[in-house]
Amino acid sequence: MNIIVCTSIDLQIPCAAINRIDHLKRALKPLGVNIYICGSSNQIKNNYSIEKDKIYFRKKNKFKFLPKAIKYNINAGIFYSENLGLIIKQLKIEGIIIYSMFSTLIEPIERVARKEKIFVITDGGEKYSVNLQNLLNGINYMQYRAIFYSLKKVDGLMVCSPRWQNYANSIGKRSILFPSFLPENGNLDSKISRTKNNKFRVVFMGSISPREKPKTIFNAILICQKLGYNFQLTIIGRQSFNLVQKISFKSLSREFKNNKDIKFTGFISDSERNILLNSADCLVLLRPPCKETYHLFPTRLPEYFKTQKPVILTKLEPFSFFYEHKKEVYFIKSNNRAKDLANAFIDLYKNPKLSAEIGFNGYKYAEINYSYENLGVKIKNFIENLYQKNKNRIR
Repeated sequence: MNIIVCTSIDLQIPCAAINRIDHLKRALKPLGVNIYICGSSNQIKNNYSIEKDKIYFRKKNKFKFLPKAIKYNINAGIFYSENLGLIIKQLKIEGIIIYSMFSTLIEPIERVARKEKIFVITDGGEKYSVNLQNLLNGINYMQYRAIFYSLKKVDGLMVCSPRWQNYANSIGKRSILFPSFLPENGNLDSKISRTKNNKFRVVFMGSISPREKPKTIFNAILICQKLGYNFQLTIIGRQSFNLVQKISFKSLSREFKNNKDIKFTGFISDSERNILLNSADCLVLLRPPCKETYHLFPTRLPEYFKTQKPVILTKLEPFSFFYEHKKEVYFIKSNNRAKDLANAFIDLYKNPKLSAEIGFNGYKYAEINYSYENLGVKIKNFIENLYQKNKNRIR
């Protein structure tokens, strides 16, 4: 079976969405389901180009007067309206996955799917808060139109959180819940551990944006240092990706630039990232209590679990549905106080046995629930059921 994943994203810029789709492709290929991914590229001069399992389309720049986000998605929707039918015939596509929660992409692709008589489902997890920036960018319009209208027209939903699954049930759509995948690649070795002369290393991987609560993490490290603990914080990843991140990063880096135990790696290779993740004594991922948090599952969390090192999380949905405190993860309260996080660091530092147990339990949970082998079969069955239902409908 050939499936195409339709996106509006630039396929040449690494991101969590591409990682999720790549894992999906690897999980399904051994089961006879081939995944093609379609997205934009600045390097394409023609209308589109098919290169192995990727379809690149040229970014258009119509509707210059519209906000950037809505303009970007409308232009992608126009491409799919004009070309997706031909691509379906060329690649013998039997089903479509739309990686988007926006109406401007869902609706034109759904219309093509109906014309070509193949099934169409969506994948995604973001649910954006209603605020001035999202209103002006058109994000709130595109998402809420999708929630109240567009998503009701597709055959099913692939979701990453219980809240999205509840939504799918409420509109009578079939759904499959899979938060994320446990990566099979990489050379993580959980046997590396701290020696007496080494610092206790806390590792955070991601962007220094407000939703990651970076100041809480930094202040927690400072609290520990003031108490005499030899702790170090390493931040993995490229910063200043957008304006909000630039402002946050500039402010925090200026405030903590003289602290030699707070280190930024910038963009690094996968092998370097794996080495640093594996060198951690604990990993941290915080979230504020909001709609975005409740609906989205961070794709990096299984990467954390793979290290077999303890992970500190904010006790919020969706995490609180899946894990238990001091079993698979170490929870701190939802108000994300720096003092609580500092106490978590100290507790794990003082209790290596507890630390090892949490790390091992987190890995075993991920191995059972997020592996290619287990998830691949479930997703394949979900897709095949929708395929058969669609065939019966069009007879």
